[in-house]
Amino acid sequence: MKLFRRPFEIIQEHAVRDMPYECCGLLAGKRNVDHRGNIENVVYEIAPCNNCLYYGKEHGFEISHQEYLAVEREAESMGFVIVGSYHSHIGSPAVPSRHDIDFAKPGHSMLIISLLNSEPKAVTAWFRRESGGFHQEQIRVVE
Repeated sequence: MKLFRRPFEIIQEHAVRDMPYECCGLLAGKRNVDHRGNIENVVYEIAPCNNCLYYGKEHGFEISHQEYLAVEREAESMGFVIVGSYHSHIGSPAVPSRHDIDFAKPGHSMLIISLLNSEPKAVTAWFRRESGGFHQEQIRVVE
């Protein structure tokens, strides 16, 4: 995943601001495919979203279908697609939970920021393969 510095900083700020609840948002950009078929999602825009989970926001998140569609329309108007999502984990590692695995769409990147004592401690990205399952992907933060 390639991500520009300012959106990366905004994601971290969003995570700290939404404490003690998990934050969430969508990543918009372009999907680059190399000659071997490897996919790199390039994030140009982020859309902080409302965690609409009714119960358990401390350990989970949900983005409403209406908000997802609105962000998708806006991204398309700029020539982008939704390439993934981001969210925080409060006091737990930056690895996908069962809920995270169920939420992610094939071809999407999932960025997870782990917070400990209200401070960002780790940030990881995970790619959902078309064939199922995840693999950890490198995050390239660029200027």
